[in-house]
Amino acid sequence: MLLRKTVFALALIGASVPAAFANNGMSIVGGEKGVEFHDTPSLKSRADVQKDLDASRKNPTIADGGKSLAGGALYIFPQHSMTFKDGKAVHTDNLNHDTPKPSLTMTHDERQAAARLQGL
Repeated sequence: MLLRKTVFALALIGASVPAAFANNGMSIVGGEKGVEFHDTPSLKSRADVQKDLDASRKNPTIADGGKSLAGGALYIFPQHSMTFKDGKAVHTDNLNHDTPKPSLTMTHDERQAAARLQGL
């Protein structure tokens, strides 16, 4: 009995292995179907790019106030900072505080998409 179960399990594994590595016969370019690579001319010379890289390594602060570390693998988000002056809270950071609050009202399409996800 044990021998039959073992043989059946090995046959099942053997039958599933070729299906796991099957190719549909379509040519895949660049790792994805339908992707084509084109040479894009650059407006910067290699020396300019190297100069920009050296400058970013010396000062890893990005335009939004965050910092890029470990060659771009880590990112430190910008933090809000405040202090009190004359009894009022005043921002001491360089972040933009004029952005509007996000709208929590869903559109009809967003409600339908959420309902479809709930049904899954």
